[in-house]
Amino acid sequence: MIERMTLAALGMMMSAAAMAQSSSKDKTLTNFEDTTMMLQEVTVKSTLPKTRVKGDAMRTIVTGSILEKAGKGVDVLNRIPQLKADKDGSVEVFGRGNAEVYINGRKVMDLKELSRIQSDQIKTVDVIQNPGARYAANVKAVVRITLKKAKGDGFGFVNSAEVGYKYAGKVTNNLDLNYRKGGLDITSSFWCGDDHTHKSIQKNDMTYYVGKDLYTGNSNQNTKFIWTGYSPQLQINYMIDENHSFGGFYKFDNRPYQKWSGVLNTDIYGNGEFSERSESELWQSTTFKKHIFNAYYNGKVGKLGIDFNVDGVFDKTNDPNGTNERTIMADGSETFHKVDNLTKSKNRFWATKLIFSYPIWQGHLSIGGEYSHNNRTDAYSFTTEESLPVKATDTNIKEAATAGFIEYGRNFGKLYAQVGLRYEYMNTGYYEFGVKQEEMSRKYGDWFPTAVLSMPIGQAQLSLSYRKDIERPAYSQLTNSTIYINRYSFQAGNPYLRPTYTSNLALNAAYHAFNLMVSYAHTKDVVTMLTEHYPGSDDPTLNLIHPVNGEKGYDKWVINPSYRPTFGKWHPLWSVGLIAQNYKTLTATGEEITMNHPFWQFVWNNDIELPAHFRINASAQLTTKGDYDNFRMTENNFNVTMGIQRDFNLKALGSLTADLRCYDMFNTAKTGVTIFGPRELTQYNPDRRFISLDVTWKFNETRSKYRGTGAGKEQKARL
Repeated sequence: MIERMTLAALGMMMSAAAMAQSSSKDKTLTNFEDTTMMLQEVTVKSTLPKTRVKGDAMRTIVTGSILEKAGKGVDVLNRIPQLKADKDGSVEVFGRGNAEVYINGRKVMDLKELSRIQSDQIKTVDVIQNPGARYAANVKAVVRITLKKAKGDGFGFVNSAEVGYKYAGKVTNNLDLNYRKGGLDITSSFWCGDDHTHKSIQKNDMTYYVGKDLYTGNSNQNTKFIWTGYSPQLQINYMIDENHSFGGFYKFDNRPYQKWSGVLNTDIYGNGEFSERSESELWQSTTFKKHIFNAYYNGKVGKLGIDFNVDGVFDKTNDPNGTNERTIMADGSETFHKVDNLTKSKNRFWATKLIFSYPIWQGHLSIGGEYSHNNRTDAYSFTTEESLPVKATDTNIKEAATAGFIEYGRNFGKLYAQVGLRYEYMNTGYYEFGVKQEEMSRKYGDWFPTAVLSMPIGQAQLSLSYRKDIERPAYSQLTNSTIYINRYSFQAGNPYLRPTYTSNLALNAAYHAFNLMVSYAHTKDVVTMLTEHYPGSDDPTLNLIHPVNGEKGYDKWVINPSYRPTFGKWHPLWSVGLIAQNYKTLTATGEEITMNHPFWQFVWNNDIELPAHFRINASAQLTTKGDYDNFRMTENNFNVTMGIQRDFNLKALGSLTADLRCYDMFNTAKTGVTIFGPRELTQYNPDRRFISLDVTWKFNETRSKYRGTGAGKEQKARL
C-alpha cells in the first residue's frame, strides 16, 4: 500500500502533497512507426543536426555521437532535449508529463530497464509530444528507442554491477546472456538488488479554518524505505525470413522484502494556542510479485503488414502496516492509539492487439483494434480497540476495454501529413463483497482525433501536431473504502471519479544545433487530492483525504528552446523551459485564486572527452518557484551532478567501463510545495547527494531482435 506509506510520512493531512502529484527501419511493413518515418524524413544538404524533426517526432541520433559513451540508457535520455529520466523508473517529457517508452517496438513495462541497457546499444531516440491514433488515448507522450542491429552469431553477455551510497548502501547487478544462431535469438537476464538508500526528512505546515477558528499544524517526520528484490526474464525471437518473425517474452518481478518505517511528530494550534501534540511510530512491510508475458507475430504478406500481440500481467501485493501513537493534550493528559491495517490487491490482466498496414494512395494506411480485460481486487481490514470512522472493504473492479483506430499518412511534396482517429469503449463493473453496485458501474465511449503536419523550410524543419487524450483514474483511486492513516488523517477512494480530458497542440522546430518546442493544452475534469474536515466528526483536527474532479478546466502553455553545439572535445547542451497556466482553486479561507505564476527550468549539460579513454560529464539544473497544476513550488531547486568514466580494452575478454558519479553534489536539490484547498498545506523536503560506481563488462555482445509491440498499454498503466 504505497499510497498509505507516503501519506503517513507527511502526517495529518500533509500527505496530500505527495498524493496530489502524488527499430530501425524494417524491411517489412509490420512496424508502422518506422515505415511512416521513411516517408517523413527531412533531407538537407548541410550536415544534419544530432536532433532534428522527423514527422511527428524529434529524433536524436546517438550513433556516432558522444551520447554513445553516456553510460546507461537512462543517461542518454537525460542528455536529450525535452526529456528527464530517473534511474528509479520514470521518464518525463517537459510540459506533457510521464511518457510511454518503447525499445525496438516493445513497450517497456518496467522503466528500470533503461538502466540495464548500454548507451552504445542505442541507435536513435524519438520524442513524440502528440502520439498518433495507434497509441492508447491515455498516452501523453512517447519515447521510441531504436537499438543497433546485432551482428554475427554466437554467445555473448553483458554484466553491469552498481554500488552506491546515500544515507546507506545500495547494490544492484544485472546479467544479460544472449545466444544467436541464424534466425534464432534467445536472451535471458537476471537482475537483483538490495537498497537502503531511500530516506525522507520532511517538514510540513498546515492552515485551515473551522468556522472563525484558525487552526495550524507543524510536523516533522523521518522515514526510511529499504527493499530487496530480484527479476529474471527470458525472451525468444525466431525470424523465419525477412517477412515473418514470432516470439515470446516473460518476466518475473519479486520483492520478498520491502519495509518502510518512520517517526512523525505533529503539533496542533488553535487560534495561536497550543492544542495537542502527536508522536507516532509508523511501519509497513510489503511483499510484491508480478508476472509479465508477451507473445507476438510480426509479418508481411505481399504488401500487407501484420502486427499481432497478446499480453498478460498477473500481480499480487500484501501490505500489512500499522501506527502506534501517543497524543499529549494541552492540560498534560495523554491518550494512546494503536491501529494495525492489512491491504491486499491483485490484478489479473490480459490484452490482445492486431494492426494491419498497407501502402495505398501514395501513402500508408493502418487499421487496428485492441481488447483488454482486467479483474482487480482490493481488500482492506484493520484491528484496533478504538471506535474509528473506517470500515473493512472487499472491492472488485471488472473492466473490459475495446478500441479501434484508423491512421493514414503520406507526403505531398515536401509536406508530410498524417491523420488518425481512435475510438475507445469502456465497460466497468464495480462490486462490493461480491455484489455489483450498479450506481458505481459505468459504460462509456469516446473519440480521439490526432493530426501531424511536418515539412522543411530552408534548412529549418517544422512539425505541428494535435492530439486529444484521456487519463482515467487509477484502480486504487476508485475503491470505495476509508483507510486509517494516523490520528489526524483518513484516506478514501472515489468510485464516482470522471476521466480527465486534454487537448494538446504542439509545434517542434529544428535548425542546425537549435531546437524549439512550443505547446498549448486545455484540460478539464482534472483529478486532484482534496483534504477537508472529516464529514460528521466533531473533532476539528480530523482530515479526510480523497480524490475529486476539478470543477473548472484550465489552460497551460509550454516553451522549451535548446542549443547543442560541439566545440572539439566539448559537447554542451543548454536548455530553457517555461510553463505557464491559469489553474483556479480555493484557499483555506474559501477565496478563489488563479494559480498563474510561471516557473522556469534551466539545464546545462557538458560531456568532455579526455585522453586515455577518460570522459567527464557535468550537469546543472535549476527549477524556479512557480505554479504547476494545483500546487505551488515555494523553493528553488538546484542540482549539480558530476561524473567520470573510463573504458578498458580487455582484448579477448571483451571490454570494461567504469563510471563514478556524484548526484546533487552540494545537497541543494530541495523541494517546497504548497497545496491549496479547504485545508492548505506546505511541504518542505531536502534531498541528499548520492554517490555511485557502476562497472560494466561486455563480452561478444549481441543484441536482441525482439519485435513484440505489446497490447493493452493504457490499462496496464493503471494497475
